[in-house]
Amino acid sequence: MNKLAAIVFLCMTSLPLSAQTQVLVAKSRVSISIAADYPGGIAFPTACDQQGRYYVKLVRPGPGMVGPLFRFSSKGVVEAQFETSGELINRYAVRPDGGVIMMRVEGTQLVDNFAPGGTRESSVPLDRPPIPFFPSQLAVFPTGEILISGLQYHQGYKASTAIYDPFGHLRKQLQLEGDAQIEDAIAEDTRAQQQHKEAVDKSVAVTGDDGLVYLMRASSPVTVYAISPAGEVIRKVVVSAPSDTGLPYFGIRVVKNRIAVQFRRSCDRTADLGSCRSSSYAVVDATTGKRLAGYEAEKDAAGTMACYAPDPDRFFIFSAPADRPALDIVEAEPK
Repeated sequence: MNKLAAIVFLCMTSLPLSAQTQVLVAKSRVSISIAADYPGGIAFPTACDQQGRYYVKLVRPGPGMVGPLFRFSSKGVVEAQFETSGELINRYAVRPDGGVIMMRVEGTQLVDNFAPGGTRESSVPLDRPPIPFFPSQLAVFPTGEILISGLQYHQGYKASTAIYDPFGHLRKQLQLEGDAQIEDAIAEDTRAQQQHKEAVDKSVAVTGDDGLVYLMRASSPVTVYAISPAGEVIRKVVVSAPSDTGLPYFGIRVVKNRIAVQFRRSCDRTADLGSCRSSSYAVVDATTGKRLAGYEAEKDAAGTMACYAPDPDRFFIFSAPADRPALDIVEAEPK
């Protein structure tokens, strides 16, 4: 070994494990047979509750996001089917009891409540906020309050977030610190407007097991806001892709003071299409933002994140086989 190679080797081996990117491989696979064929595939985002149950909307042929939302047990058994085809795209959130809420617009914005068994319970009209916006993210606090976030498309682009009580009354409307920077970028660079708008449109809000809602802005790097039921920003965490080249991919989970964010490898037209299907994950401390681990998924472990479990890190992935009308749940762990 020459002197230069020895120095490189020592530098690599001296890195702490948390700074190295590990490989995720498929440990097990559970196949879920779905009675109907859903050629539209999986709608984003998906969800996971504190019991480790999976929520995913499958798309039927036709315009829009027509198709039911399913809840699967941790063993892959279909527990409930929420017939949400008439709802607004795929804006839903999981309630603590296993029911869901979804956005609907009929002149005014409403939140539809679905019971844990899948039946529609009620519709709640929402107060109009001072700055109206199109809802793109939705989450429910354990106390019943609802967080809704999105982007205004009239009179310029303005991102906004609002907190409602369970009866649809506006508690607070807030603008996040980073949203002002996104708005400025949209106004200043019309050529990159779509990219900056997607930083809001492709964001995701999830409820953490600590009772806070975590709103992930799909910026680069990713910014995650921990928000209380009163609408206070408790902290802001910045998360970078493990390889610093991935784009956020609708996936964020918060468990045991850890934030796991999924990224999709960015590709250009000359790149190998197979490499574009690769997924990577960054796991950080939810309080400090310190990088705890980085993972790159092998091909058989790549897909849409369903659930994340720490100690040790495991990822549960939705995979739609091309050769049969089924949905697989893959458990992936470090190699």
